[in-house]
Amino acid sequence: MKKAPSKDLVLFLVLSILIVVFTSIKLIDNFIMDITLFILIFVSSGYSLIAVLYPEENHKGLLKKPLLFLELSVFLTVLVSVILKYSSLGLQFRDLILILSLTTIVLTITTYVLRTNQFKANLGEEKHAEPVTTSEMLTFTSKGGLPYLTALTILSLLMIITVIVPPLNKTALWMVPGSLFICFIPGYLLLAIMFPKNDDLELIERLALAGGASLILTSLVGLTFNYTSWSIRLELILIVLAVFSLLFSLITIFRMKKLPSEMRLSIPKLEKILTIFLILCIILTIGTAGYTLIKPSGNGTTDKNNTTDFYIKGIDGNTLNLSSGTKNNITAVIVNQEGRAINYSILVRVNTTILKQDNITLQNNQKIEIPVDFTAGTPGQRKIEFILYKLPSDKPYKTRDLLMNIN
Repeated sequence: MKKAPSKDLVLFLVLSILIVVFTSIKLIDNFIMDITLFILIFVSSGYSLIAVLYPEENHKGLLKKPLLFLELSVFLTVLVSVILKYSSLGLQFRDLILILSLTTIVLTITTYVLRTNQFKANLGEEKHAEPVTTSEMLTFTSKGGLPYLTALTILSLLMIITVIVPPLNKTALWMVPGSLFICFIPGYLLLAIMFPKNDDLELIERLALAGGASLILTSLVGLTFNYTSWSIRLELILIVLAVFSLLFSLITIFRMKKLPSEMRLSIPKLEKILTIFLILCIILTIGTAGYTLIKPSGNGTTDKNNTTDFYIKGIDGNTLNLSSGTKNNITAVIVNQEGRAINYSILVRVNTTILKQDNITLQNNQKIEIPVDFTAGTPGQRKIEFILYKLPSDKPYKTRDLLMNIN
């Protein structure tokens, strides 16, 4: 390479700056334009991030990694969306485009600096030495990676047991291995099925793709549960991910047995970490089970941690700004997680005016949405109360309040 390539970086830098300008001043304010800008910055953000990871590659080398390219774009978009969702700004489409554009600008400038330094340090020699370093990191073992697959199989079974079997599922123990099942293990095993050979992917590609694939799998499982009567529950998602991981691990073992041991995927450092993690999980599981069985809860109940989800759908915060005389609709959501069928009573009122009152029976894990229609009255401030009773008790079980500012 005679000079450090920068045409691609200049292109994405200029494009990102233009998107920032268009988004900030709202030069063209319509849905089609917003979608177009989003698609452009979605692609640009993924390219800029992969360019930071591979500063020695030009655009031809980077475009040969389409899977990593796409997953990094999704990763950045989801990350920025989550940050905006839980910030004071809220998740707004134009804010998402703007933050992604600014992020792309920073990443593009960073890549330019890295490429320039790489060029000054004689890139040709470094590229020749890099495969040796990666090869050393991926040193083969005599069994060709099968021990850590066995560890992942056991860990998957342990995850299922800790979520399902009492008294383990009444503790927070399942959160320990659960983080790995959300962020890494399912995606890593899926890639091991697709690319079982040691030299199919570089180490950084395999790890990055594993994290992205796991988050995508988690999102798909959560989205599927959202449209069922069970709703989104972390323990259910973990069970599904653990089952997937168990199946992926078994398939990977059968695939690797057909390969020569010197060709099988093997990452010694990762194997040692997983083995230590597995031992710790087993010790924690046995210790927690023993403690819970020897010293049970004082009231003798087994469902004290079970509860009911009661919330207002689509409302951020606790304030509504309404116009006098307008018709409005608010939806209350009840999800029974008590471990048995429950009879509920819901009361919705504004001062002494009752907007909704109903009795409902829900089976375990059943979800119901209750619409409340009302017309905003005279200007002023009022409190609308959502009160849930668990029958036959006449004491409020859970309450949710909203403040209405009527103009």
